[in-house]
Amino acid sequence: MSTFWLKVVGVLVVVVAIGAFVMWVRSGIEEAQHPEVTFSDMVEKDRQELLAEPNTKDLTSRPAQSQAPTVPEPNKSAQPSEPQLSKAEPVTFYFTRLDETEQVEAEQLLAMIPTGRSIGRLPMTSYNLMVETCRQIMKRWPGSIYDYKARRALSQIPERLRERNRITDEELDLTRFTKPRPNTTPYPIKEEN
Repeated sequence: MSTFWLKVVGVLVVVVAIGAFVMWVRSGIEEAQHPEVTFSDMVEKDRQELLAEPNTKDLTSRPAQSQAPTVPEPNKSAQPSEPQLSKAEPVTFYFTRLDETEQVEAEQLLAMIPTGRSIGRLPMTSYNLMVETCRQIMKRWPGSIYDYKARRALSQIPERLRERNRITDEELDLTRFTKPRPNTTPYPIKEEN
């Protein structure tokens, strides 16, 4: 009788060992499929996103600002609302031109923005460096491509932190670059397929 229980315990030990081995192999496969994202990976991603050329996706990537709910008019409440169709028209950006000296200075300041964003991602830090650099670029070279990139960078700060940094909707507005203004030239957009 004691050999029977010994055999049952032996079988259970083998089953548990096989189960543990299968779980260990599965976790290794899942880790290989989803590699861990490191801080240096995020720094490189920030650099690519923030220094990228203007794109039409930038105009739609920012979520709509929270607005007060609209109250339907009494005589229109019975009518179904019509869906708004998105226009497939190409967008043209308009930027002011800078001379070479201004371009070099703007490039130097623009290079600080990805660093400021990466620092802002760390615990117990803030986006102050990034916000102040963006505001300095927007003030010194308004309407330029660097102004556009600075505003786009500000729009990528999480919404919960925008109030803390006193970021206004006007600072986040990228649509102003889609309208011709005095002393601006059209910017050709290279669409990605």
